[in-house]
Amino acid sequence: MAEITLSSSERDRLRNELETYCSDHFDLELEQFDAEFFIDFIIEKLGPAFYNAGIEEAIRTHLAYSERIQEEMDLKKIL
Repeated sequence: MAEITLSSSERDRLRNELETYCSDHFDLELEQFDAEFFIDFIIEKLGPAFYNAGIEEAIRTHLAYSERIQEEMDLKKIL
């Protein structure tokens, strides 16, 4: 599996989202470093499951399109 990396702007956006979520739902104020460590944890422990789900969806989509193309080609055959 490829390593999951985020750009600085993506990390900032996720950190802000996480800080807001924790504040709104748990009345918990996360410091910047706490939020960064939590994002790293999510990437390491949960990221692979989401990554693999995305790969599986891409495979299913590819297979569905391949079947449609084959069906279209079969209809165009000269008999």
